[in-house]
Amino acid sequence: MKLFLYVAGGFVVMAAAILLISWGQAPSSHPAMLVALWGLFGIPTVGALWMAYMAVRYEKDPFPMLLLAFLIPFTFLWYYFERVRKTRRGANWK
Repeated sequence: MKLFLYVAGGFVVMAAAILLISWGQAPSSHPAMLVALWGLFGIPTVGALWMAYMAVRYEKDPFPMLLLAFLIPFTFLWYYFERVRKTRRGANWK
């Protein structure tokens, strides 16, 4: 269920970014809009690359995680909070 919420949230953010581009003025005329768009499209890309690296390195079967990383925006947030952080916390408490 949590994965569905992260997926839905990622698609909502990407839809908002696309609507901002298509309905608004040119981003080059507003520097703040340009920075916001760079963040909305740059953060998921860097996050997907990080998630792919972590999945290849630590998962037994990395292929499903690679598909999630590159097909669904902002899935790296789910991966961090539900897979990486819980694993590290559990390892430190033992």
